[in-house]
Amino acid sequence: MHLFVIYSIFLFITVTHQDESVISFKPNSISLAVGDQKSVNVRLIKLDIIFPISIQFLYNGKLNDSQGYIDIIPDITFINDTTTDRSQNILITGRNQGHLVITAQSSRVNISTVVDYLLIDIARSNVLSIFVQIVGWIYFAAWSISFYPQIILNFQRRSVIGLNFDFLALNIIGHSCYSVFNLYLYTSSTVQQEYFALHPHGVLPVLLNDVIFSCHAVFACLITVAQCLFFERGAQRVSYTARVIGAVCLVFLFVSTIVSTSKHLSTLNLLYFFSYVKLFITIIKYCPQAWMNYKRKSTEGWSIGNILLDFTGGTLSLLQMFFLASNYNDWSSIFGSPTKLGLGLFSIIFDILFIVQHYVLYRTHDGINHRINHSSNESDENSPILLSTA
Repeated sequence: MHLFVIYSIFLFITVTHQDESVISFKPNSISLAVGDQKSVNVRLIKLDIIFPISIQFLYNGKLNDSQGYIDIIPDITFINDTTTDRSQNILITGRNQGHLVITAQSSRVNISTVVDYLLIDIARSNVLSIFVQIVGWIYFAAWSISFYPQIILNFQRRSVIGLNFDFLALNIIGHSCYSVFNLYLYTSSTVQQEYFALHPHGVLPVLLNDVIFSCHAVFACLITVAQCLFFERGAQRVSYTARVIGAVCLVFLFVSTIVSTSKHLSTLNLLYFFSYVKLFITIIKYCPQAWMNYKRKSTEGWSIGNILLDFTGGTLSLLQMFFLASNYNDWSSIFGSPTKLGLGLFSIIFDILFIVQHYVLYRTHDGINHRINHSSNESDENSPILLSTA
């Protein structure tokens, strides 16, 4: 681990201090469909050079071999040191679906392949690209709304009995870690420089909707926590096991933060630690609620609306991954990241378990509880929803 950190710091210093931009591509990232054409401006920005300068283009590091993705781009030459001659346009024509990185070389000047590059994504179909975006917004909406059925149910019952406190405690820790990761990576230029030093031709993995979703998730969890403080909760409390797990995660992050402030750990690696905690919690957080439903033989107090929306979002998220892979012929984006794929499938499996518990296993028992509560002369919040399991 120490060798990895030392290497990351060394690579970051090397890139930021030694690589100097010679040319610029505007835009430096384009998406087009097979058969489409787009114009890209290439501008010479280095000042102290001798003219004329000829530029040759490399395709994924290969000269005169575009691997069939696009038409070969003719060499360009900057003849004079004038404002008009320092800028030329090149035409990109998509031929086959996939991803391509365009860099450049010249016999007169050293052009960095780390900082001067053009990213090209070639899709099979524009219609499929639009469909992928629509699917993305639908699952984003489903996941965002999924927090509110439980909140609404708690307000209606004036009770949180049936909602497992371990699940809630782990959930708020997980979403808080996810928010820290997204916020810093999206807003901090220093962290972004560290990221691009490690992934020179990469794309920032955090978008604005990721930031909004994670912060909104923390807000929704805090509302639920407030409900647990003011509504009927019976004898429920956060278990000793969940407290230990939460404490270990928080201590780990606290110590890592101290190490990072002492410059022995990069901020980017610290953020990765936050994301690892989020992944760990995602794996275990549903277990307490599923076990509680099993012991009570009931899902009363646990909103199925939350699960249905989460299942919808998770399913559409996986479908989008497959549509993207198919559209760009990039199956490594799925199977090259087994952690992301595995976590998505893991969450869906738990959603299916909760659906089976609610609609199949404990459906009759929940109906009996519902009739008993309504026939009682006491108000709903004082009814014994959670039976003793001692």
